[in-house]
Amino acid sequence: MYQGQQLATAIDELPTLSETGVVFRLIHLQFQNTALSAIGSLINGGRYNIAQEFSCLYTSDTPITALREIRMLTETSRELIAHKQEPQILLSIEYSLKAILDLTNPNNQAALGTNIQELTGVWLPMYLQGQIAPTQELGAAARASQKIEALKVPSAHEPNGYNLAIFLDRLSSGSFLQVYDNSGTIKARLPE
Repeated sequence: MYQGQQLATAIDELPTLSETGVVFRLIHLQFQNTALSAIGSLINGGRYNIAQEFSCLYTSDTPITALREIRMLTETSRELIAHKQEPQILLSIEYSLKAILDLTNPNNQAALGTNIQELTGVWLPMYLQGQIAPTQELGAAARASQKIEALKVPSAHEPNGYNLAIFLDRLSSGSFLQVYDNSGTIKARLPE
């Protein structure tokens, strides 16, 4: 992947998507009152964000992708295996975003000097050794561009799935996220 100014320039030259749809997110039951908070990623870091620097709200295209991302489901050559976890709530999040950088697109990957392996590969050991992973540098550069609200990225755990890594502090006028809940139990919308 390109680095530094070369990465920033390449990001600025790529087109963005404007999309409306639904994504999914699993949260621990205890966090239902802060359903759209990205504080966990700010504290711990993630594949596309750096701890203590900026946050991302990580969401998935389907409930299956969300379950695989938190490793509640894994697949072997013979079967799909469920793993026990603390109680989780599956959220359906309606969104309208005006500036999504689509990194599932091979042409966009090539323009950034990256590929599917780098975007979905192991990043955590590098990060735990105090290094910034290439995907984190990519997230930082995309957020710094101030024009990108989210990254559409291939899932590392669901071959046909994708995730949206949303920069909540970069939502533009008219963009929003809202938990779908007609019961009114979880009232969460950004911006508020």
